[in-house]
Amino acid sequence: MRTAWRYGLLYLLALLLVFAAGHRNQVERAHLRALEAQLARLEAREEALRQEGWRRTQPHRVLEWAKAHGFVPMSQGRWSP
Repeated sequence: MRTAWRYGLLYLLALLLVFAAGHRNQVERAHLRALEAQLARLEAREEALRQEGWRRTQPHRVLEWAKAHGFVPMSQGRWSP
């Protein structure tokens, strides 16, 4: 009878261990999915910022900005009063 109790307790301990390992795996997988979603959002934002930076540094955009702020191109440089 004692042997049956021992094996029963060992079996319950093994079940508990398997349950704990499975639960931890599920929690880690959910956390990994959240991190992957956040990484995808950050990569999309990075690409959008890169595209915006590229658009803003095109030569004609820089020239428009410079003229709007009172700068003149070096080829048309002149003394201003």
